[in-house]
Amino acid sequence: MVVNSAPLASLGCTVVTPVRISSYQPEMAPDVASLIHEAFAEHRTLPPLNLLRPPAPYLTVEELSVTLEAVGVQRDASFVVLEDDVPVSAAIAVRDGDDVGWWRVATARAHRRRGLARRCIEAGERALRRRGVGRVVTTQVVDGRWQDAAALWRALSYRLDDPQHRNTTMRCDGWRPREVSVAAGHELATLTDADVRGWTECRNGVFGGDVGPDWLRRRFMSRPDFDPSGWYLVKHDGRVVGISGALDIQDERDPQRLSGGMIEYVGVLAEYRGLGLGEALVVACLNWLAKRGADPVLLVTQPFRVPAVRLYEKLGFRTMAAWHRYVKDLG
Repeated sequence: MVVNSAPLASLGCTVVTPVRISSYQPEMAPDVASLIHEAFAEHRTLPPLNLLRPPAPYLTVEELSVTLEAVGVQRDASFVVLEDDVPVSAAIAVRDGDDVGWWRVATARAHRRRGLARRCIEAGERALRRRGVGRVVTTQVVDGRWQDAAALWRALSYRLDDPQHRNTTMRCDGWRPREVSVAAGHELATLTDADVRGWTECRNGVFGGDVGPDWLRRRFMSRPDFDPSGWYLVKHDGRVVGISGALDIQDERDPQRLSGGMIEYVGVLAEYRGLGLGEALVVACLNWLAKRGADPVLLVTQPFRVPAVRLYEKLGFRTMAAWHRYVKDLG
């Protein structure tokens, strides 16, 4: 089926080679894998959104081919645009647990702005409707810095899934140390073994859950870059009522991309808020990181944490990107 064509260049117009849309077939795997790998090349140059948990290594063409041949690929809902029998755009649908959705949507650089990816997605949606699928999602996190991707999903009437609870990365550059003070009757201290239980109890009170001291030891204290002098807490009458933590991350595998500071778990118990304790905790972390030359500093939060976001903005953090998941009802 021809989906695009144009008059000859002799008439003063650009020639657009006719293309056709086809359902995905297993023998296309190597070519579609090459297309996906090339289309996402620019994304591999973006800095990570979380220094603590770097992104998984980008898949090679061979690894992408293996995934494309896997059982989870929904071949009847996956479509490819071909030009001279070479894939130039594709939308690959997969089943991920209870969800059915888009694993990769890609268009070759020279063929963008022609609506090809949109045609593939719309064809896939029609196939899913015929199967009785009522909901489709993006099974992979969509980086908020991919503006073209966001525009495509919005144009196709996809919405953000639980937008107030999505992760958002904020970044602070060039912090200059400043004085830290806490309200009278409160003490700012650094983490010791004797405070681990109090730290986790405060963490549970702020963020919910029921983690114990072993959780903190496994998740953070066992890391080679953990230094208790960068983990702060506020005490009142001996009780831990506020917490924060800072990690100076230097990854020898990729020193250009995985270096800087990461602030984790900033929180103050509800009955102690409004005293400036949260600001003191963040400033203490920023001062500690600055003295170690860790720059930039990143943290991950969520939009519904309005007071925290306002505090971070006050201290010079700016939103770097959000981690989106899109969803659409097909009914």
